[in-house]
Amino acid sequence: MMKKGRRNLVPIVLSITLLVMMFAAMSFQAIAQDGATATPTPSDDSGNEGNTESRDYYADPASSTGDAEWTIEERSFTSNYPNGFQFSARVSSSKGDIENATVMWSHAPRNQGRRAATYDESTGLFTSVYDNSEGTPPWVAVNYRWILTDTAGNTYRSEWFMGEEYYDDPSQWERFESEDIIVFVEEGLPEDTGQQTLDAMAAQRETYRQAWGDVLSYRPRAILFSNRASFDEWRVGQGNPNVIGQTNAAWGGIVQVVSGGGVIDLAWGTVLHEVGHLYQDEFVPAGLPVATWQNEGNATLFELYQMYDYEQRVRDLAASGQLPALLIGSGPSQNSQGPDGRNRLGYDMGYVFYKWFVEVYGLDAHRQLIEALGPSLGFNAALEQVTGLTTQEIERRWRTWLGASPDAPTPIPIPTMRFPPTVTPFIFPTASN
Repeated sequence: MMKKGRRNLVPIVLSITLLVMMFAAMSFQAIAQDGATATPTPSDDSGNEGNTESRDYYADPASSTGDAEWTIEERSFTSNYPNGFQFSARVSSSKGDIENATVMWSHAPRNQGRRAATYDESTGLFTSVYDNSEGTPPWVAVNYRWILTDTAGNTYRSEWFMGEEYYDDPSQWERFESEDIIVFVEEGLPEDTGQQTLDAMAAQRETYRQAWGDVLSYRPRAILFSNRASFDEWRVGQGNPNVIGQTNAAWGGIVQVVSGGGVIDLAWGTVLHEVGHLYQDEFVPAGLPVATWQNEGNATLFELYQMYDYEQRVRDLAASGQLPALLIGSGPSQNSQGPDGRNRLGYDMGYVFYKWFVEVYGLDAHRQLIEALGPSLGFNAALEQVTGLTTQEIERRWRTWLGASPDAPTPIPIPTMRFPPTVTPFIFPTASN
């Protein structure tokens, strides 16, 4: 049975351990992941409009052109997981036959998919079918509307019909909800997985709010798989065994399969990181390109669990005189190999830079940086606007804080691990410090 609500099954010892980790990890700590794949066709938003349209996105009422009266009856939604979903309805116009019928659906605000509907004379129903050709995970929301045209040229767009879900077998999943997130936990994961995730999101709620200026306009979803076989079931044509998760704003959520880090890593590290990417998409869609240290370091800032001490790694590079330039030149990509022979250089340097920035200027400065970013103002220019310093001086002060030489070395090409930028890279087996 699917269960809603919170469960109080967190072991006392584990809770104490988490508190110790959170204080030790003060103030913004992390593990890093990323990912996205194109599913529904995005709407025509452009630029860096943030979440200005999201709050009332589904309040858009029915509308029409012409003088026809429209009827939609016997409306239904069917989940055929993992093979997609379909919509059916009996539709009519008072002025002519239905010439075109389309269903538009949305899993999250500002993102849409659509398919044309076909007419079945034997049933009198129009049916629109999505066959999961784009690889959609289970438990995403499905909100939809019908778009109709009759032979007289009249058109009709219905209101949004809300509340459907692309569901898997409910007996294999448990559902947990809070004001911050909706969590789906597959059978086989530890029983406290859902509660841990709710607690982690609650712990970061006000940090997200202050850093971004508001919380997300929707409750994100975390779909947490217990095994590789079921995780791969929905991933049509995506057979990379190294992928342990994907995040897509079009889904309004994140999808992960548990890995070596266990539940604490998953809830207090990965989920918080990936939700950070959803904030990026909503508040600064044009300002933090995927697969850059700016993007991954920013998401890492919001995590409360680390696989190892990211800051110490960067400080060690600084102490050895091997710290590469960050703002001067392009800086490291997300999975660049560092001078120490370890990967994830962009994650770690990016995280430590944002940590320094927030410690010195505060979370409000992070919000100001996000608000300044956009197609017409790049990252360094936005930093200069917020801090009142030149890029060179910002780099110098950050390096000095780390104990490095204040003068950044001349940028040289850094080898980059070639992983697809649209999926979550696998967790590297780096020992904890």
